[in-house]
Amino acid sequence: MSGTWILPDDLEIPSRPDFFPEPGGALPQHWAKCFGCGDEQPTGLAMHFTATEGIEVVGQLTVASRYQGGPGVIHGGILTTAFDETQGMACMVLGTPVVTGHLQIDFARPIPLGSVLEFRARIDGTIRRKVYASSEARIVEGPAASNEVVATSRGLFLRIKPEHFTPMAEFVDGVPTMPNFGNSTL
Repeated sequence: MSGTWILPDDLEIPSRPDFFPEPGGALPQHWAKCFGCGDEQPTGLAMHFTATEGIEVVGQLTVASRYQGGPGVIHGGILTTAFDETQGMACMVLGTPVVTGHLQIDFARPIPLGSVLEFRARIDGTIRRKVYASSEARIVEGPAASNEVVATSRGLFLRIKPEHFTPMAEFVDGVPTMPNFGNSTL
């Protein structure tokens, strides 16, 4: 990771809430039309996520040829989108929706087409509406599979109320909702 990311000293670390899926349990998509995880987004990444121990989540992305950037490798923007989605899913442990405020990616090496990437993300802590998260990716299947971290990310997410998306309703056929993960409030 770049040395420019410094976490505040007064972070609160959330505990695993009762409403969060058990380890190995699937996390619900937050919106069917989401480019990252939506089942109704035929051109999207089609990522799916599961809960792990504690407050960590894991997801996978198959690097399809349509995600090509440089010759034979994933486009950095696709990788960035996958990190954004993974860290956003980790924030589900809070029970309130979030939006991305800042996202930092460090690319360690090229990722070949045909690879299957595994992403792991966690919440590093919260302060009021701010949520700090981090994640890493490894190639778990394909031509360059190894346990080596191929990219890392840190993000700042902001807790919002679901009504945040209401003004956009006229531009989409449906408004995102947060899965009913308890009664967390801002």
